[in-house]
Amino acid sequence: MIDGPVWCVDSPSYTSMDFSREPVYPLFLLIFRKIFELFDWSGKMYGLDSYLFPVILVQSMLWVYVVYRLGKEVYEKASSFLPENRALILGYTAIGTQLAVSALNRFMANRGSMYSECIMTESLAMPLLVLFIIYLWKLLENFNNANLRKTFLLAVLSASIRKQMLILLIVWGGTALVVYLIEIKRNGLHKFFITALMIIAAFACIGIFDRTYNFFVRGEFAEHIGNSKGGLDTVLYTASAGDKDLFTKYDDSEDYPNLSGLYEEIYNTLQEKELTIDYAPGYENKEESTVFNSDWAAMASHYADSYDVIGFDIVQVKCDEYVAENFPELEGTKAQLKENAVEGVLFKTLLKKDIDDVFHKKGAAAKYVFFANVLKAFVISAANMRPQVLIKTSFLIYFFYLAIFVMAAIKSARGDGINVTNGRRSFLLLSFITLAAVAVNCVVTGSMIFPQPRYMCYTMGLFYLTLTCGILC
Repeated sequence: MIDGPVWCVDSPSYTSMDFSREPVYPLFLLIFRKIFELFDWSGKMYGLDSYLFPVILVQSMLWVYVVYRLGKEVYEKASSFLPENRALILGYTAIGTQLAVSALNRFMANRGSMYSECIMTESLAMPLLVLFIIYLWKLLENFNNANLRKTFLLAVLSASIRKQMLILLIVWGGTALVVYLIEIKRNGLHKFFITALMIIAAFACIGIFDRTYNFFVRGEFAEHIGNSKGGLDTVLYTASAGDKDLFTKYDDSEDYPNLSGLYEEIYNTLQEKELTIDYAPGYENKEESTVFNSDWAAMASHYADSYDVIGFDIVQVKCDEYVAENFPELEGTKAQLKENAVEGVLFKTLLKKDIDDVFHKKGAAAKYVFFANVLKAFVISAANMRPQVLIKTSFLIYFFYLAIFVMAAIKSARGDGINVTNGRRSFLLLSFITLAAVAVNCVVTGSMIFPQPRYMCYTMGLFYLTLTCGILC
């Protein structure tokens, strides 16, 4: 109510239903826009179109509902085996940790706003991730059609809001594999087989929904563009001039004529603007650099500063020019699809080369960037990179978390009565799901795009909640 809608750098691409965006959030905004147009409600609120204010009210109420559900689930589970006061502490901790993340973003972080009031996909994706984990927790404890259906729908909806949420399918599959292997004597293989089919179906539904949306909006049965952009920015950061030879095989083709020339132009521009790892602090040891002998945090910071410049100011501009020059007959959506295909070929070729190098004990720069970014992702999932003392502190927190997790597992295995044992196992399961979500998000984000708090704080509240559960249970 005080801030009103917060307009962000990415907001225009959602309100304009840009081809690079997933379908749900632009459609969500469209519904409010059409309602206001229907009743001829125009004007401005907080300096923005008035329809955006009810948007953030709905977003905020979704967060309220999800936080309430989390607190309720934790309290009810804890009250089945803990004294009332400790159960209440855990219930309010579930609420408090979620509120703390919002408060940090509003009052202490540079962004100065809560995600619930921002016109961006995180406003829906973050609470839905928490809701997904609630239902995954319930599903892994009680495998029934209702929990399976809700978990499936939340996975499809979340990934159709933001592609980063495909991590939910990995988390679902990974945790189910472990849990159902442990329960193999209790129909575990059957449960995992059904789970695997549902995950495959969810992935298919996400793609079909995306393509159907673009068919009605743009007349093209195609997924949104830009899926290769993040990965391409990363592989270009460690690329070399000699990689031009990888693309000469395309030069005489009709689909990608003179592709090596495009790569050379992109690479030379990156060098001129000092946007590759060669110019990064923390890379003084060159190919000998590792996270153990170099300032990996400084290198990761340089990479983060270079990321958007590489993607939007150089790659997108150069690829646009390439398509306009070589395919002048293509316009609008057709030209965008061609540019997307060009980016895809550049990315897949460079990625294949990096993977081959790693398997042949080369590609040290790519490995260094990967491990540094994953480390950074873990740090900002629990704390922050500045001041530097928080880097070491965050790793101590993870060590403490794992120690508490192991102790909880030992207590659970020991058995202290049916209710106490079942309760501890339940919170142990929630901790396992949360830790899996943190790890998968860190590895995926660190390998494909640069980690920043916006991408990593999805699980922060759950992380500190489950740490508290491990201590009090």
